[in-house]
Amino acid sequence: MGEEDRLNKVVLFTELTKLHDALNNFNIQSFEDKKVPVKLHMGEIKNKYFPKPDFVKYVVQELKNNKIDPFLFDTTVAYSGLRHYVSSYQKLAQIHGFSVKKIGCDVIIDDSGVIINVENRDYEVAWHIKNSSHIFAISHVKGHVATGMGGAIKNFGMGGVTKETKRKMHQGSRPIYKKDACTFCGVCAEVCPFNSIKIKNTTWKQNIRSCFGCGVCVENCKQDALKYKDVDIQYALACAAKACVQDKNVIYLNELKRISDSCDCDPFAKNIICPDIGYLVSDNPVAIDKASLDLINNVKKDVFIKENNIDPLKQIKYCEEIGLGTSSYQLIDL
Repeated sequence: MGEEDRLNKVVLFTELTKLHDALNNFNIQSFEDKKVPVKLHMGEIKNKYFPKPDFVKYVVQELKNNKIDPFLFDTTVAYSGLRHYVSSYQKLAQIHGFSVKKIGCDVIIDDSGVIINVENRDYEVAWHIKNSSHIFAISHVKGHVATGMGGAIKNFGMGGVTKETKRKMHQGSRPIYKKDACTFCGVCAEVCPFNSIKIKNTTWKQNIRSCFGCGVCVENCKQDALKYKDVDIQYALACAAKACVQDKNVIYLNELKRISDSCDCDPFAKNIICPDIGYLVSDNPVAIDKASLDLINNVKKDVFIKENNIDPLKQIKYCEEIGLGTSSYQLIDL
């Protein structure tokens, strides 16, 4: 067997009409006659970059053409807002164009799940994810304040678990301060996206109520004066993603368009930071996110690091460490 035969296939295309050909590179036939969740983020209110209904409708119809019974799927979130509860998320989904009438399939939101242990930590995986043998993922690739980039890994690592698990993951990534090591250089305060750290002379203070648990301060402290309360959120993300998709048949579709500075959950996401590239399909979440990152870096070198002060490659490396997949891939350009 040659080297290319051992690499994960990642298919690149720019015209959505080639989705059919892209899917035929993978075992789409095994999805036939299955009821399949289509995992996606349906956007926070006022956000303008989330996956568009016409695009999602096209994907859903292609799945139906393959004799698949799809339904759109997501989970409630830990922070307050319309996506915090099932009923209000359903209303938001309709506002954004995700309904049976407009998309052609059901829209289901989970608020409970089943505990799965990965690397000696518990993650509550959403019920419909846990109980599905086959899953289709639509991931809009964009920047993210806590993980640098959001793609297929984050779609499951944060989006596939319950809000209680989301909350624990963020809390575990909060900083623990070590005064004896601190030089009061101010870098942690400068990079904190939520202004929760203040430094004045030789005094370091944190407003824990405004701390999001993104870990950016820990990552940027050169003095080792900050450590994680539990673990890096990108490591927790990798473990949670594995809890969601291990031993399942999953096909991942990454959309590399409207690549914004911040997540689809951010109502204040402002800027497009990279030109449109196209679409990727793979059956490996680690390979497809690595390919996404490489393609974006080829156009805008290190743009996610520059925007969010965090390296998204970490989540990919963590996924490899825990055996979720490998980042080696063969790019097939249709």
